[in-house]
Amino acid sequence: MYIEKGSQSMFQTDFQLLSREQLRHLVADLGKSDAEIAQMFGVSSNTVHNRRRQMNLLAGQMTSEELAEAVQLAEQVKRLPREAIAEVRSIVQQYRGHSFL
Repeated sequence: MYIEKGSQSMFQTDFQLLSREQLRHLVADLGKSDAEIAQMFGVSSNTVHNRRRQMNLLAGQMTSEELAEAVQLAEQVKRLPREAIAEVRSIVQQYRGHSFL
């Protein structure tokens, strides 16, 4: 939990107790880097990065709903005829290596 004081936030919690919404607020709303957050809580930048990854807060990371949709689509592709799979392969190769962040 945090208390706004002027332009600074004062956090009153241990990093491990920080909620997803609080961490999202630090990153998205306040624009804090992993290093800045790490310094605030006395942890390493890697610890912050790993926690953001676990909480699905990294830029470009799929939400659980998007991941479920991708898995469902992959299951449907398995049942397609070989000609259709070749078309899907061609589309995947088109987008492979592109960065969408």
